[in-house]
Amino acid sequence: MPSYRTLARRLSAFGALAGLAHLLVPARLLAAAEWGYDRALAVEFAPRPAAPRRVRLIGLVMLVGAALCYRLLGRSR
Repeated sequence: MPSYRTLARRLSAFGALAGLAHLLVPARLLAAAEWGYDRALAVEFAPRPAAPRRVRLIGLVMLVGAALCYRLLGRSR
């Protein structure tokens, strides 16, 4: 089993990648959510005009959280 430090680094790397995706391609993420809601839940998903901005904000929060995870949890031994 990987160490706690390794798990923290993997978690922060995954969070950083997800945050970058939210920052760079919010419209595609919203389109994927729309497709998933339609197929899996059989409900209509209609994002509002400000949705891409909110998706980018979530991406920024994810990047900050990944950086904090890396700095705080990655130092443990």
